[in-house]
Amino acid sequence: MPQGSGTSAPDDAEHGRGPSDDGDGGRWDVTAPAPRGGPTALLFATMFPQAAVSMLSLAPPVMADPVARSFGLPAEIAGAYSGLVYAFVLVGNLLATPLIRRHGPLRLSFACVIGGALGLAIFAEAGIAGLLIGAVLIGLCYGPLTPASAQAIAHQAGSPAFVFIVSVRQTSVPLGGVLAGLLVPPLLARLGWNGTCATLAAGSAVAALAFAAASPLVRSERAAGAPARPQRLLDPLALIFRNPALLRLAGASAIFGAIQLVLSAFLVTYLVRVVGHDLTTAGALLSASQVAGILGRPAWGFAADRTRAARGVLVGLSLGMALSCILAAALALVGPSWLSLPVVLIFGATATGWNGVFLAEIMSAVAPAEVGAATSGGLLFTYGGIVAGPALFGALAHAAGFGAAFLTLALGALIAARLVGTAPRPRPR
Repeated sequence: MPQGSGTSAPDDAEHGRGPSDDGDGGRWDVTAPAPRGGPTALLFATMFPQAAVSMLSLAPPVMADPVARSFGLPAEIAGAYSGLVYAFVLVGNLLATPLIRRHGPLRLSFACVIGGALGLAIFAEAGIAGLLIGAVLIGLCYGPLTPASAQAIAHQAGSPAFVFIVSVRQTSVPLGGVLAGLLVPPLLARLGWNGTCATLAAGSAVAALAFAAASPLVRSERAAGAPARPQRLLDPLALIFRNPALLRLAGASAIFGAIQLVLSAFLVTYLVRVVGHDLTTAGALLSASQVAGILGRPAWGFAADRTRAARGVLVGLSLGMALSCILAAALALVGPSWLSLPVVLIFGATATGWNGVFLAEIMSAVAPAEVGAATSGGLLFTYGGIVAGPALFGALAHAAGFGAAFLTLALGALIAARLVGTAPRPRPR
């Protein structure tokens, strides 16, 4: 795997001096100083905020049936919710680079947890308008998290275990799904969906404030200051378009993102309404799929580091997603049985396990000063798929059934495998 750093890059990344070409003959610098502290503390400080906001964003889809009944809406509205959240994740992602510079990546990340908790509280308490406002706020606070964490660990880019490090950090996303799957059903039974939202929001906000106040990494973080020139909102996207290899990878990630969010947003509804499982079992199966993703991400990262064949790993994951979608469609013919468990495990390990390898490929192809911007640019494609995918899947499931919708996803996974397999290897800038 190519490494996008020279001998002086780690120092530049740490002190915020790494300039990058803006494509118009100018120079721009997006680097925030690397937080100081042990690698374990840094890894946890980048994982906690994303796990918390991931849980906050996934709680409403797990509660889709009671929320929908409260407002006389179909449960398939979960797809529209996910699409709305990720439309504003995309906006938040675009705003990430200047926010990282102004506040520092870790301080920004913990502020996003507070904002996401406020969004879930509004979601529960303000009627239809609250559903919309809450989804928007959760999305805006989710968007900056991955670019911020990528910039915080950019100085690790020369490590021979870099893909593994990035993949471990990315386990925070499915960990949020595990928390949502485990916490929401029992809270729902005791408190109703409004009380569940309020409890999760308050707990997340208090935990974020406590950790940020206690962490020397967060307290001592230095922001990078004003950039050399005003940065344009679409600079990260331009960075991806200038590199054909990264463009193909980013295009494949749009399909990966769609499949991943379909799994999170629709699995519980599909298992309850179509396959015939009860809500508690379906929630446990969602958690099992996310555990498979948690274990899969570092495993795929380790395999990519050991084989130096990250592209081959991504192609294999694409094929695994295609198989998972076909098997998921077949569950409707089987009904509620133990066979659902291996299917959701394969689905989770692949559809939730690809992110670390993909992000490491993006990060390794650019200089440390560009990591935040390159990550943001690549994720614009990912979030584009996430915005469109669940809404389209929900519409297709409503019109033609879940089986046809899952088989369509399988075709998309095969297209993604083709994109990854034929992309030229990116060259460091």
